[in-house]
Amino acid sequence: MKHFTEIENFTFLGYVLAHELGGGSKPIRTVADLQVPDAEFQNFLNEAKRASLTDEELGDTVLDVGINWEHFVASNDNLLLPEHPLKISDVLMQEKIDSLDILTEALVREVNLRSVETKKPRPH
Repeated sequence: MKHFTEIENFTFLGYVLAHELGGGSKPIRTVADLQVPDAEFQNFLNEAKRASLTDEELGDTVLDVGINWEHFVASNDNLLLPEHPLKISDVLMQEKIDSLDILTEALVREVNLRSVETKKPRPH
């Protein structure tokens, strides 16, 4: 049986919800004022600020970014600081992990906003 981490579950649920929405292309509002500590991911974020994505494209982006976040965390668990179990000793890599965390959470917030906006009435 495969073990799923919280990151994988969080990411996959955002992906599934986005694909269920099926809406048209819209800007990603939750990244408009966002900044992250890593320059590479800030460049990606700057592109996302100008992007307009369908719900499915947003879901695919959530999954891509979340998988990267999970990969960075899993591949650096040997650098965990015992006194701070959510931090690693490599400061630059920690900035990448934090950036992916911030970005993934913002993308999932956008999925949630779109979900609320397109909420369909429940059958009685």
